[in-house]
Amino acid sequence: MNKQLLQSMKPLQQLLIPFLEILKRFLYMNKQLLQSMKHLQQLLISFLEILKPFLYMKEQLLQTLQFWQLVFRVKRVTSVNTKERGDKT
Repeated sequence: MNKQLLQSMKPLQQLLIPFLEILKRFLYMNKQLLQSMKHLQQLLISFLEILKPFLYMKEQLLQTLQFWQLVFRVKRVTSVNTKERGDKT
């Protein structure tokens, strides 16, 4: 009976071997895809590192712009106040 069972499993085994060979290709494909993704991820990280200083520059430029807007606002107010005082005298 044991021998008969083994014999009956042999065709199944013969079917499984080609199927596993087919699956093996996908395994390597998956590995290759992961390697490609890893490479892409490294490129993106490098690119983001390059962009980082520009982000800080943008923040600094915005702060500078806000500072000058404030300076001009103060100048305008002081100019109007000085003009009003001159008109009263």
